[in-house]
Amino acid sequence: MKFDMKKILSIVSKQIFPSLDCSKANKSLKKKAESNESQSNISFKGNVDKIPIESFRKKYSDTFETKDKFEDKAKTNVIGITIAITLIMGASNMITSIVNKYTSDFMHWISYFIMIAAALYLLSAGIQAIKVLFTENTMYFVEVLDMYEDNEETKEKYDDCANRNIDRNIIRNNIVFSSYICIRNALICMVLLLIFIAIPVNFKEDKIQRNIEVNNSYISYNSDIAFPEGYDVLKLNKIVMQDKESRELLENGDLYSFVNATEKMFIQYRCFGSNIIVEKLCFFENIQEE
Repeated sequence: MKFDMKKILSIVSKQIFPSLDCSKANKSLKKKAESNESQSNISFKGNVDKIPIESFRKKYSDTFETKDKFEDKAKTNVIGITIAITLIMGASNMITSIVNKYTSDFMHWISYFIMIAAALYLLSAGIQAIKVLFTENTMYFVEVLDMYEDNEETKEKYDDCANRNIDRNIIRNNIVFSSYICIRNALICMVLLLIFIAIPVNFKEDKIQRNIEVNNSYISYNSDIAFPEGYDVLKLNKIVMQDKESRELLENGDLYSFVNATEKMFIQYRCFGSNIIVEKLCFFENIQEE
């Protein structure tokens, strides 16, 4: 089975950038609808005189009903966008959760760009929905005096206006569909952020709480301990071990505290056999009076 890479890329591009594809398709439709040439197909039909004018009037009338349907869909999109914007407002908390969960700057930036993409998709969807309601609301009408005539010329006018209106409705359909795609893509972005948060692994905690073997003892750190950037954890391990070795520990989980004036820090830890758990670490600059 052969894959048409060009076709696949075209499909992907339409899903990722629906507004561009919509604009390209509507450009030719607008040119056709606004043409000075008649858009009537009567000249290609035989026995036009036998076709009742009511058929042309119905075709003409149906285009206005279709227009109303697309405008209703555009209004629905606006309501959906309002709800989605509420979700975006809480996205800052989602980004904070991801930053706290992952240690990788790459993940932080990916999450940030996903949030920006969601906001841009919603903005694009909103602009397109409003465009259907206000900008792309052009319709073509048969003159009132012609409505009472029943001849081939009047049939041609009805057919001409109906065909132009059909093109305008296709334009509206393309815009509404593009707006739907943008809303869908924004929701996909939000779901991706939720998945990143929901993964049941705390990568940052894993990095901080890893067991480190020092002199046949294992030292681990609580997840809420924040190390200054570039801090030498190995030096801290030696300091904790020196304090442990200076005491006659029962190693039954009792809490021990000490201050290291050289490194200007306060440390609390517990010992469980050969395992040492550092529960609190404060640097003097960060200690606040209660």
